[in-house]
Amino acid sequence: MTSIVSPARRNFLKSSLVAGAWIVGSSALPMLDSLAADEKNQTVSPFDFWLSMDAGGLVTAYTTVTNLGQGTHAAIAQIVAEELEIPLTKVRIEHAPVIQQFHQKWPPGITTFASAGFNAAQATVAPACAAARHMLIQAAALQWQVEVKDCMAANAQVHHLASKRSLPYTDLIKAAALLTPPEKPAIKSPKDWKLLGQSAPRPDIPARVDGSAVFGIDVQRPDMLVAAVLHAPRFGSTLSSVDDSAALAVKGVRQVVRLVNAVAVVADRYWIANKAVQLLKPVWQDGTHAHINTASMRDSLLTAVAAGQGKPVASARIQHAEATQKAMEAAKTLIDTTYDVPFLAHATMEPLNATVEVTAGGAQVWLSTQSQTDTQKGIAKALGLQPEQVHIHTQNAGGGFGRRLEHDFAVEAALIAQAAGVPVKTIWSRENDMRAGYYRPITASRVRLTLDQDDMPLALRHDTAGPSLLEYTGVTNSPAEDGFDWTYLMGWFSSSYRFPLFDTRWTRVDFGVPCSYWRSVGNSQNCFFLEHTLEQAARSAGMDSLEYRRRLLKHNPKAISFINALAERAGWNKPLAKDHYRGFAMNGLGDIQFSGHIVEIAVVRPGQFRLLNITAAINPGLVANPKAVEAQMMGGTLFGLSAALFGEISFKDGQVEQGNFDTYPLVSLAQTPQLDVLVISTGEKTKGVGEEGPPSIGPAIANALLAASGKPVNRLPLTQAGWQLVT
Repeated sequence: MTSIVSPARRNFLKSSLVAGAWIVGSSALPMLDSLAADEKNQTVSPFDFWLSMDAGGLVTAYTTVTNLGQGTHAAIAQIVAEELEIPLTKVRIEHAPVIQQFHQKWPPGITTFASAGFNAAQATVAPACAAARHMLIQAAALQWQVEVKDCMAANAQVHHLASKRSLPYTDLIKAAALLTPPEKPAIKSPKDWKLLGQSAPRPDIPARVDGSAVFGIDVQRPDMLVAAVLHAPRFGSTLSSVDDSAALAVKGVRQVVRLVNAVAVVADRYWIANKAVQLLKPVWQDGTHAHINTASMRDSLLTAVAAGQGKPVASARIQHAEATQKAMEAAKTLIDTTYDVPFLAHATMEPLNATVEVTAGGAQVWLSTQSQTDTQKGIAKALGLQPEQVHIHTQNAGGGFGRRLEHDFAVEAALIAQAAGVPVKTIWSRENDMRAGYYRPITASRVRLTLDQDDMPLALRHDTAGPSLLEYTGVTNSPAEDGFDWTYLMGWFSSSYRFPLFDTRWTRVDFGVPCSYWRSVGNSQNCFFLEHTLEQAARSAGMDSLEYRRRLLKHNPKAISFINALAERAGWNKPLAKDHYRGFAMNGLGDIQFSGHIVEIAVVRPGQFRLLNITAAINPGLVANPKAVEAQMMGGTLFGLSAALFGEISFKDGQVEQGNFDTYPLVSLAQTPQLDVLVISTGEKTKGVGEEGPPSIGPAIANALLAASGKPVNRLPLTQAGWQLVT
């Protein structure tokens, strides 16, 4: 089933029918590769390779979304079942091969980020399924000699209502495969959904629970060796020399591989390699930022935002510098707060790894990644190959959070395998994973908010400073646009709140520390800056936190409705016990998407508090799988909670001080209070959910602590602001 784009395509479809299967594209990857070469300059319809149906009616759908544990594959299975009118048990989801036919405009190429997985599938897999359904119905109508409009699909069958005849899909696939698909297949309207919009079990959960799921770190290849890596202790340092005699003396060690900023030991097994790599005696040549310290970096950022000489965002529509300055000078009330937040690690449960086999014809790569296309290009460049010579085999991933958008670890693994001449699995230890870079940028911000005669926001001046992640991340690897890193705007200009006047400026302060996208990116800190400032404004006005937000959002009834639903769920108006306090924070995108938290805390003694309960809510527009959204909001909440409570990557004499979960703790089960999630579906289009949990949990706690102490919380993690969680 596909557009007739070339003789090769038609011959392929005919040959597939011999086996009794109907294939949109092919589940045979070598055939896909050959077709990619054959049809390089052909016009291919957007659903050419997305589906296959075997003789037993099992449908395989391809996705470009990596299975990071987020549950998107379950939602894609629902799309397939919905559009094709088949049971979920008849659907299998596989990751697409990394070839041009599967490249998308957004996210670019084959990439998983920006919570775009479901919508990407709606633009690709859903039309393929709608086309398949149409052609199956058409095949049955031709066989019965009736009108297509008088037939319908249901439960993997086509039915003719008037004559009460029906045919299973398996009897129609040969005839359907010979038909020409519609040019613009129409997917179902949400009002016609039967499976979508309902909670469905995730088929990957049993394998994740019993350990049978294969992650990148589980890959095994014939004659494979394993490598452990030791990176330079300071960013920007390079390897001058290494005494490897002790390492090579360890039984099972095969080779020591020298890289630019690292050295690796290749051995029979990982623990042998990991033991031997610690026996190496490398000599490093320090770089420009060899002796940075967190205290001095923080001072630099605070000085920059105090000076207020940063680059203004280049947009007359959202930048009102002169008017904002006049409002500041004439302000009746001015809320002026300086904030700072640290570098943060991604701390995925599965450490970075990749298995690579390099041959004369190219490279085979097995890994957990969020960025297949970028990784393919990076490895090809490093090995002197063409991208199509690098074959990426995507595995399940034990978390990504943006770290697996980078390809540094994969390129490193490819160079090690090339040097070894055999398949090599390279595994980063937890310490290497924690210390070898790509963090959320360290940031400082000064927020000045003027209030009018009614104590409502009039003008907002935002000065922020920090390194540009755009200069480091392999996904973009480009300078800031017009001299301004747009990630520092996230959560400000897209906010559901409105400010009559706005002036924002960014100062680039670089410390030579690789930075990258971190779950919810700039909004992970900007929501804190904004919501804690608004909380201070509410206190200045002598108003209830939510009532103040309602007045500020009078133009946005959907946002007010969301706040009211969250408040009711959390019991906002219920009396509080002595020394108990509540805090609210919202992360809103215009009038189309909202998430937020209400927390209740108890202050047990000065500087110490207990987290009693968390109520989270999310309205991502249209909900495809409520339970999956609930799980995502829970995971995102705990991810953001860990960062707010104790997350910090700090430097001393140029070296990262944290190395494992003992020094970079994640919130434990004992520290996690009752967590209730409200999922609201009131929109017409689906929006992302993966990045909605982290931004507002930190400011919700900060706002509760402000209510408790009367003092702003201007620094995260809370341990750096004088607050400690007790259980």
